[in-house]
Amino acid sequence: GFLKMDLSSLEALERERVLDVLRRDKQLRTIEEDRIRRMRYELQELRRRGAKSFSRQYSERTCARCQRPLGKLWNCGAVCHGCSHRICSRCRVGVGAAGWKCTVCHAYRDVKFRSGEWFLEQRAKKFPATTGFISFKLVPPTPPPYLDFQYLSRSGVNNLMYPAPLL
Repeated sequence: GFLKMDLSSLEALERERVLDVLRRDKQLRTIEEDRIRRMRYELQELRRRGAKSFSRQYSERTCARCQRPLGKLWNCGAVCHGCSHRICSRCRVGVGAAGWKCTVCHAYRDVKFRSGEWFLEQRAKKFPATTGFISFKLVPPTPPPYLDFQYLSRSGVNNLMYPAPLL
């Protein structure tokens, strides 16, 4: 949504500076949205190129990304933990110290990180959306026990809330 601001209390130069910042922010947001849109398009293209077509017959021993035949001893492929497809060594991208993902899963992960989508997902997991109402109980504080005598605070003033020890 748009933020409504009352700039009437600002001087002309201040108002112009605020408007310049807002224009620059809008320009940067547009550039960022275009970049994310391009990344998502490239991901879709990568998925489309790497998808096995149902119109052609593929053996189980082909890479799910490039459709190259997989060997029986060398380059026999391994299962990607992201999509569970068998992937040749050429279509793997290293992730972390010893892990890897196929090119499509890596690109998907990259889009999520660069777009900030991962943050929104994590926030939704930690703070699930409710009906929009916050419910809480207001419990009145427990009153102090009734005492027949008053306590003196360290300053010498009567204080019923915070009793000072009697000496």
